[in-house]
Amino acid sequence: MPRSKTVASSRQRGEGSAPSVSLKFLAEHLGLSPATVSLVINRSPAAKSIPHRTQERVRQAARELNYRPNFMARSLRAQRSFTVGVVVPEISEGYAALVMSGIEDHLLDEGYFYFVVSHRHRPDLIEEYPHLLQQRAVEGLIAVDTVCRKGVPIPVVAVSGHLEVEGVTNIALDHPRAAQLALESPSSKGRSSVRTRKCAGKPCRGPRRI
Repeated sequence: MPRSKTVASSRQRGEGSAPSVSLKFLAEHLGLSPATVSLVINRSPAAKSIPHRTQERVRQAARELNYRPNFMARSLRAQRSFTVGVVVPEISEGYAALVMSGIEDHLLDEGYFYFVVSHRHRPDLIEEYPHLLQQRAVEGLIAVDTVCRKGVPIPVVAVSGHLEVEGVTNIALDHPRAAQLALESPSSKGRSSVRTRKCAGKPCRGPRRI
């Protein structure tokens, strides 16, 4: 199409700087309505009614034409930030890193961005970080292996939070069931013995094989 050729020539003349492509231009390039393209680009739930092949066409064209949605316009229009805050003890700690990996995959699939902060078990940071993240307009908080002592006026989900706090949704891990599944797994067969351990009054994350 003539317009797509114009984009290509503009890139050649721009010495590496990609031209700005609008949603309207992208829709005309694909022969689709701007509303259809917007639903796909913004990962709207209504996009599920759009054929998968059409969705792939939209995403591929957006990549090829270097289309970037206007995040500020989207936020103002929807009055939402599409951002979530994640609070962990240590970013590099194995358990937190594993949980964060799943959180990241799901948030990206749903079209959300996220901030991650680590409190390093400092009580002042545990109390202050939720307020700082709220100031950055996060729509919710996910606290991983972090005790939430005070409710905040946005949705909060605690993974292994250990305490029941009003306004906080707890995701509790079933350690006895996990231990049972570990003992019943094929990899556990042939072991001479399995012994559980206590962790100085703190919750343990599972059995240790001996």
